[in-house]
Amino acid sequence: MLSAVLATAAAHDLLRAGDRVVVAVSGGPDSMALLHALWELRGRLGVTLEVAAVDHGLRAEARREIDLVRERAAALGLPFTAVAVDVAAARRARRGLSLQDAAREARLGALEALARRLGAGRVALGHQADDQAETVLYRIIRGTGVAGLAGIPYRRDVFVRPLLDVTRVQILRYITRRSIPFVEDPSNADVRFARARIRHRILPALAQENPRVAEALRALAAAARGDGPTAAGAAAVSSLSRRAAATVARLASRGGTASIDVAGGRRVEVSYGRVRVTERASPRGSRSAGAGPSPAAVQIAKPGAYPWLASGVVEVSESAAPVRPAKGAAPAGEFDADRIAWPLVMRPRRPGDRMRPRGGRGSRKLSDLMIDEKIARPLRGALPIVTGADDVVLFVPGLRPAEAGRPSTTTRRFIKVCFRRAADVKN
Repeated sequence: MLSAVLATAAAHDLLRAGDRVVVAVSGGPDSMALLHALWELRGRLGVTLEVAAVDHGLRAEARREIDLVRERAAALGLPFTAVAVDVAAARRARRGLSLQDAAREARLGALEALARRLGAGRVALGHQADDQAETVLYRIIRGTGVAGLAGIPYRRDVFVRPLLDVTRVQILRYITRRSIPFVEDPSNADVRFARARIRHRILPALAQENPRVAEALRALAAAARGDGPTAAGAAAVSSLSRRAAATVARLASRGGTASIDVAGGRRVEVSYGRVRVTERASPRGSRSAGAGPSPAAVQIAKPGAYPWLASGVVEVSESAAPVRPAKGAAPAGEFDADRIAWPLVMRPRRPGDRMRPRGGRGSRKLSDLMIDEKIARPLRGALPIVTGADDVVLFVPGLRPAEAGRPSTTTRRFIKVCFRRAADVKN
């Protein structure tokens, strides 16, 4: 996540050496992750940090949340300021403004005034990649033009958003690994609010059609802003023949994901306008000759049994407590249901797939992990790979489950994934 923050800050000129930055922190996971990430990166960025929390006067719990932010600022050795705003006055000043929009306007106004008072040139906000997708979809539903499709800006006036390329799943993984405390705002789950309905009802329904719908919405925002292809993508296209480049451009304009093989033993992958060139798998790769076309990915939106080729069945179950494996049961992976991206996806292995095994220090190629576990070469291509909707590999039969989504003492819903071979499945 820290690498993504650095890349975003550099690509959009968010922070410069010598900047004094007010970090707006509510106590929620996104803003707490923002605070700690900027604190970890302050030396590399060359910035000075101040912490601010805004009390909207709408909830009794807000005092406790502000106290948490104050404690974290003190633990990090950073100055802290609490600011109170009058949301009712903001609504009176602009009739027809919703409660949430009035709170937002009052909050931003107070933060900008505080930045001027402190001599700070930047105010860092905790909006992240899933907020971007939700905002674009919200505007589509309500009606918007191309400008509205651009979504949340990375920078506007003094406000910057260094987490806009970081997903909610990445944020939860970051704060879990560092044991960073946070609180949840109950309004985020209150479906009386349109944004909560989009997050908890509409986007999950759309993900049934496209597990990567959030990525598609973010790509739409980038196109509306006029963001060009990355340097890597531009270089990749420039290395292709004229015919191949034309095909790639056509695929990119069509949307979604696709791949084509080109000369030189390369494969070009197009994903929502982004282009990546990789080496094609060797003919002696994981699938044996004559094995036929690669099977299609299967969405796993709820517990159940999901057949995979003729080799077996992936079983997914949910419980409110950890499940002790029965004697002789197939090896399983257990995950925190709220810390993995839904729906899950069952798909074949791809060249370059990586996973961080539970308890391991870093990610490794699946091919190397399979070799270490002495999984026979003919079996490697027949095994299903279970990932989150964000394409993070979670479970591979024969390997330790991924570190991603590891249950903790606060886990309330446990998801167990196991693979039963065809020979062990009872008819």
